[in-house]
Formats: sequence, structure tokens, C-alpha cells
Amino acid sequence: MSNKAETQYNPQCGERRTIFSDEYDFLTKIESVCAKEDGIHFLVRTWKDRIATVRITFLTPSVFRFVMVPEMTAKSHRQTVVEDVPESEFETKNAEFTENEDLYIYETNQLSLHFSKNYWEMSIYQNGKLLTKEQAFDTNVDNRWKQLPTGFRVDASGKSIASFEQFVLFSDEQFWGFGEKFTHFNKRGQRIECWQKDALSTNTEDSYKSHPYFTSSRGYSVLLNTFTRSSFDMGASSWISYQMGSDDPILDYIFLAEESKDYKKLLQQYLQITGQIPMIPQWAFGFWMSKCSYMSRKEVEDVVADAEKFGIGIDVIHIDGWQRQDMSGVWEWDTERFPEPEEMIKELNKKNIHLSLWNYPYLQEDSPAFKELAERGFFIKNKEGHPAMFKATADSEFLCACFDFTNPEFLAWYEERVKKIVRMGVSVIKTDFSEAVPEDVVFYNGMSGREGHNLLTYLYAKNIYTWMKEICDERGELPMLWGRSGYVGSHTIPAAWAGDSSSDKASHSAILQAGLGMAMSGVSFWGYDLGGFYNTGYIGNEERPNIEDYLSSVQMGLWMPLSRAHGKTPREPWQYGDMALKEVKKWINFRHRLVPYLYHTACQSHQSGIPMIRPLVMEYPKDPIAKTQNLSYMLGDALLISPGFDRDEYELYLPEGRWQDIESKEVYEGMTFVHIENKAFADGGTSLRVFQKEGTSIPLFAQKEVLHVPAQLWKQEDLEFMTFQKKDVD
Repeated sequence: MSNKAETQYNPQCGERRTIFSDEYDFLTKIESVCAKEDGIHFLVRTWKDRIATVRITFLTPSVFRFVMVPEMTAKSHRQTVVEDVPESEFETKNAEFTENEDLYIYETNQLSLHFSKNYWEMSIYQNGKLLTKEQAFDTNVDNRWKQLPTGFRVDASGKSIASFEQFVLFSDEQFWGFGEKFTHFNKRGQRIECWQKDALSTNTEDSYKSHPYFTSSRGYSVLLNTFTRSSFDMGASSWISYQMGSDDPILDYIFLAEESKDYKKLLQQYLQITGQIPMIPQWAFGFWMSKCSYMSRKEVEDVVADAEKFGIGIDVIHIDGWQRQDMSGVWEWDTERFPEPEEMIKELNKKNIHLSLWNYPYLQEDSPAFKELAERGFFIKNKEGHPAMFKATADSEFLCACFDFTNPEFLAWYEERVKKIVRMGVSVIKTDFSEAVPEDVVFYNGMSGREGHNLLTYLYAKNIYTWMKEICDERGELPMLWGRSGYVGSHTIPAAWAGDSSSDKASHSAILQAGLGMAMSGVSFWGYDLGGFYNTGYIGNEERPNIEDYLSSVQMGLWMPLSRAHGKTPREPWQYGDMALKEVKKWINFRHRLVPYLYHTACQSHQSGIPMIRPLVMEYPKDPIAKTQNLSYMLGDALLISPGFDRDEYELYLPEGRWQDIESKEVYEGMTFVHIENKAFADGGTSLRVFQKEGTSIPLFAQKEVLHVPAQLWKQEDLEFMTFQKKDVD
């Protein structure tokens, strides 16, 4: 029986029509199928009568790779996050391929992929239940496709230059992840772009560390396996479909599933593919002090002396401006302002203070070193073969060029300069910038700017981390970065911070959205600039933050995995009056006492891939209310942190079990909302509450005043425990 219906509304043409131009094409029907050692290969006819190959490879029983290659693709130097794996590692050998009248079926003992014979559509079943499927029919009243099925975009010659995939969007589906995005934690209804930018603030969609990876509330996650610019329409254009795509001519993604909807287990599968989380030094969990910038050795030593005088324990001090401005990027001390730097580092180490140094991957055109390095081909080039010039910031006085991290000769030169500085005793390198490289450039290895822009942010940090590790291994230490930009895989080169944040309270909640997204993306060791990096006054000049904003930012930051105070103006607590000094001193001391718990939580990250801060949905995946919570979080498995942000009062959700306020010791029943009222710090109030979960015991240093994280691991007798026992049940 025909499904054709008579209608006078619009012409019935018997062929698919869309609202899009002819430069788009999409899969329509399978022409043939072949089972090979690396999976199932389909030849698929397209809307414009082209042919594309689709290969499905099971990497594990619950993970598969989808690769679509149009018959004609534009020339590219594509790089992928997950490389091709040896055939011996395929789960494909245990997968079964069958067919019936309507379907081709390719399945393992956990996933079953159904491919329609009548039209292209892949449906994914998990133990007999539909998990998700491609969206093949998002049309309008004129029977035109308003969201395109799986396909690609072509240039004037018909070659593929971009690709896209579309899935059904279920009515209650939520999405989390995408790296460090400062918009609402649940990304449903949003458009996401993965193109690293100098975001210039931390409260917009622009981001330093976008990741083309997300998790669905239905219990699956997707990694778009490319470094090119990618975009995700997570229901912004349609309530019934979401689409992901990139400027990669080949569609390549990894699909991961977890039947129990345990998002920790799903994340663990992702880390098995992309790399595990290395451990960082224990002193990193202390307090870091910084400013943009301490400009001399004397200024650094004065800050250290003031900290000692006021009883503020500093574990790391950071210097941005340790190089001459016109030589920044070539790893040479300005010894006029910082004489005998090795001696300075040794003196800091004697005080249990580690040194962090800034770097960026650019060099100004006025640098005395610029001409020689340009002649050696060390910079990314424009299409004419000259160094590609751009401004590092909007107000930069000079143009600059970016070092080319795909050039082996440059890397050999750069490696020795990095290692020389690290050998002096430097403990942290802050890898700043790297997001400004234009699209119309050419890398040494032939990549275009579109292909290499995101990859550069990863290579920049990865190489420095690798070289640091070689030196740190020699002295029995762990390497550490403080990275602004990055990509998928950045969790393997810790750590990261959120970039240039505002001091304003209203922006603090946006920072938390980014932290939660990073956690769902596998990044554990993360922080932000305590006190805010900038604060704009009413006439447009930089001003110090007011005390309430400063304290609110510092308080939340001291309950993050990593805590560094940093800003364009001073962020030392003694600069903000007696009340601020008293409060911050108390908080820093408690953070030092909490280090055994923080270190234990960090070890969980290293060993099992569970991030230090956790969205409530990660810790309570079966709780439907926990899925909606984006203004509180878990720090480890025992503490729930609830910042007040800019709210005078609010309702806080506590998950199952009982919870104890660690300050007031008041106990609350879980699975309910608690009314919280905030008072200003000036009125004796606080902007943040901490609740301990029932049945947990938190190790603390028994010593009531702790100025520094101990150099050695602690013993049982050094600890006491903050315990909240389970209620006896009759």
C-alpha cells in the first residue's frame, strides 16, 4: 500500500527537497555493504547522486567509531584526536553482522546498530532499548528538510569541505561537557563553537578551552574526532534534533555508551581512549600568589616578606614579567630586574615556596631576536611565505608572530631553552595565549589555519609539559603547567585555569559553569583567578575590586582543586584591609589543613579518572533533581559546596542522605531544598556554605595552623578526622 497522499497544499515531487542551497549534500540510501577486519563498510548514495563510504568500527563492546568519507574530498592535512588503532585491538572481531528484510544489523553484546535499507538512518540500541538514532526526518510543512541528515558541504568542484551529523533530540534530553564553556551547564538549546579564542572574559560562549566532546543524559557521549573548527547546535534550531559538524571534509566521531547511566563510568571509557590523568605535586594544592605582574626580584621578595609578617602561607609565587617585553617568548631572564635568578629560586625553596613562570608562544616584531628566528623559519607563515603577523591583544602596540610547533628544527631549539629554565628549579610553567593564530596561515607541516588553530593550543602545552617531565623525572618531581588554552587531551597535561575572569560577583557563577563543564570533559586539575583578573571602573579604567566581590571570589576559589590569586591590580589579602586579611588568612589556613583530603581526591582522579570537582549529576546520576543543579558542586565524594554568588537568598538542593554544615554543625535531611540567606562579609556574613555528607570522614592536618603544604607525605599521627557518622537505624 502506498503512503502517498493527495494534497493541494504544496507540490508533491516524489523527491527530497530542503531549505538549503546546492552546496549541501547528505546520505540517502545504502548501495552495498561489506564486512572487513576493521568493521563494516557501506557505500551510500547521496541526495545529489554522489557516493560516500561509511565505516563503523567497534573499539570496545560499548564504543564505536563512525567515519564517513565522501568520494571527493578537498585536500587536507587533517589531524585526529584519536588515531587509527591496530586491528588487533578492534572489538570488531567479536561483533556480528546480520541482515533482514528491512535492516542491516551490526552488534556486540552491548550495542546493536540498525541501518535502514529504505533510506539512510542509523539507530543505536542498548540491550534491546533504543538509546538514540540519527534524525532523518526534521522537515517543515512544505515537506522540506529544515535540518539536514548526515552529510557534507561541497565546494564549487563538488569536493567535500565540511561534514555534519544529526541525531534525534529526545524531549527530556540534557547535554553536559564541551570543555570550558561559561554558559549554562546544561547545553541543551545552545549553539556551541569549538574554536579557541582569547575570550577576554569568562561569561560568554567564547572560550579558551572548548572540547568537541559532550555527554547526554540518556547515557552516551560523543567525541567529534577532529581538531578543525567544529560547531554544535544542541537544539537551538529545532526541538527534535541536534546537529554537530566541522570544517573537516571527513565526518569522524567516537560514540560511547554506558547502560547504567553512570556518568563516571562513561567518563572512564572516554579517558581510556584519550589518555589518563597524570598526578600533580602535592604542594600544588596549597595557596598560589600572583599579580600581573611582579616586576622585580625585590617586589617578589617583598611580597614573600609581607606574607610571612601577616601569617599568610604561600606555596607558589608566580611571575609574569620575568623577561624583557621585547624578548618575551624566548625564555631569557631579564637579569637587570631579576638578578641571579637561580639564587632567588633557591631562597624561595628554602621557605617552601615554588616558582611559577609565565610564557607565551609569540614574539613581537620589534624583538632583537625576530629577524634571525624568522629567517630560520620558526614562525607560522602567511600564504606568501612570510611570518603571519597579528596582534596578541586588542591594545597591543606591536604586531607579533607565533612560533610553529610543527617545525622539528624549531622544536629542537625551543626545547633546550625551556629545559634550561626548568633546570634552574622552576616548578610551574604558565602557558598563556596561543588562541590568536588566524585562519589564513600555513604551518610547517602543511596544515592551514583552520586545521591547525585548535591543534596549536594543544601542541604548545604538550611539548613544554613533555620537556618539563624529562627534567622533573631527573630530580624526582612531578611536572606541572598552568594552562590557559587547550583542547581534548589537555587533561593529560595538567593543570588549567579559566583565563581572564571578572571580579564581579555576577560572573562567578559563569566561572562555575565552566568548571563543571571541564569536569564532565575529564579535566580534574583546574582553577581560576581568585579575586578576579580584572575589574572595570565606572569611567572605564581598571580598579581594584570592592571587598565584597574580592572576598566572594577568593572564598569560592579556595574550595576549588587549585587556588591561585591573580589580577591586574594587587590581590594580596593584606591589600584589602583588616577584615579581608582576617577572613582570607582563616580560609587559607583551613585549605592547608584540608590538603590531605584534597590530595586523596586528586589521587582518585589520577587512578580512576573521576574529577576533583563533580557536578551533582555525576555523583547522583539517578536523582532527577541533581541533573538540574548548576550552582553547587561536589568537591570529592564528601563535600558539597554552595557559593552564594550575587544572591541574597536562595533554595539549595541537598541530595539523598543527611548533610552537616561544617561551620554551624547543623544537620539537614537530603532530597529536599534548604533555604539559604546570605549576609555581607561586612555584616559578619559569608558567601559560601560547605556541607559534609553523612557517613564520611575527612582527613585534616591536626595542627591548627598550617602555613605550607608539607614537603613530605604525612603520617597517620599528623592527621585528625572531621567525621559525620551515619544515623543509627532501628
